[in-house]
Amino acid sequence: MSLINKKIVSFSIFLYLTLIAGFFYDESLNGGAYGDWVGAYLNPIEDFSINFYETLINYDKYGNRHSPIYLIFLSSFLRIDLSIDVIRLIHLHFSIPLILIFYKCLELKFENTKKAYLALLSLIIFLSPTFRSLSIWPDSRLPGLLFFTITIFFYLKFEQTRLEKFMWLTSLFLIITSYISPNFSLFFIYFFYDIFKKISIPKIFLFFLFNFLFSIPILFYIFIMDVNFLIAGQTPSSSNQSLAFSYNFANKILIISSIIFFHLMPVFFYKKLKLKELKNVNELNK
Repeated sequence: MSLINKKIVSFSIFLYLTLIAGFFYDESLNGGAYGDWVGAYLNPIEDFSINFYETLINYDKYGNRHSPIYLIFLSSFLRIDLSIDVIRLIHLHFSIPLILIFYKCLELKFENTKKAYLALLSLIIFLSPTFRSLSIWPDSRLPGLLFFTITIFFYLKFEQTRLEKFMWLTSLFLIITSYISPNFSLFFIYFFYDIFKKISIPKIFLFFLFNFLFSIPILFYIFIMDVNFLIAGQTPSSSNQSLAFSYNFANKILIISSIIFFHLMPVFFYKKLKLKELKNVNELNK
């Protein structure tokens, strides 16, 4: 192992230990993770472990606009008599593969970049207050992000190879992602449109049918069983008080568009630099 690789491994272990330390000191850097865990997640997890069916058909009463799938998964550990803290620790270790999958995505996308640089870039996730907080205080958004990153990995493999198996794996993991964290389901539009341009009409039909069939259970749950948790109306706080759900779409449009613009800034700067570089090359060739 080279010296740089040894340093990266040592740095990885150090960052992992800081996360473990944060777990034992109840770290919650993003300010809301602890409150969400106590106010929105803990009660349904305990109730799923005691009376699964009653909790499932009355899930919308908790005012939790997140999918029950991951909470059901965590409740299975309660049923085998593991403590809440042990369940939190298991969740923390389920979150760490996100960093590895992100690195594998970078490796596919930036083949000519030194792997040491990509490894260091992926380790930045350890420093994210949101990642640290949602690792320490279980939240369905983080496993949703993990499976979404796996979706991107298989999509990049499909982009490179055009092998159909990667197309189906992309679709499968996006479905899993959407069941865990429904907000990611919107990305179906992008993946369907992009894959639509690269496959034949019969395969497009099969691709659409595949996704529709796997969406039937959640559609049945929301619209037939009438457990529409997506518009539950309230989100419990850590003080067990209810926070009203706001339909102020103007604010949401401003906030979401600002977030999108912020994350697109590196793309804009990158394109500007590439255009400037191309202009300089053209001037030199005159």
